[in-house]
Amino acid sequence: MPRIPPVRVGGGLFWRDDNWFARINLLHAFAQNDIAVIGEMPTAGYNLLRAEVSYRSKLDPSWFGAREMLVGLVGTNLLNENIRNSVSYTKDEVLLPGIGVRAFANFKF
Repeated sequence: MPRIPPVRVGGGLFWRDDNWFARINLLHAFAQNDIAVIGEMPTAGYNLLRAEVSYRSKLDPSWFGAREMLVGLVGTNLLNENIRNSVSYTKDEVLLPGIGVRAFANFKF
């Protein structure tokens, strides 16, 4: 019998214009207690908060060679929750990554 993922509910908001993009998402996963009788432990619920903001701009190709630039920040698990994948066989030993923030830059030539 396959392992059953928990019930999840979530939503988010985003905003975009010609240059800016911003979004925020929240996902709530309920506890998973519908498990096998032998060899499986219940999994706690969690909240997963993600956010992103980015800026896009046209550039003068004669100066740098690039004609467009995109820079931004992305944050994942911003609540730093202990998240376990309820369908994983290693869920009791392995947590999903904690809080993470990364910056990025993309240039089109």
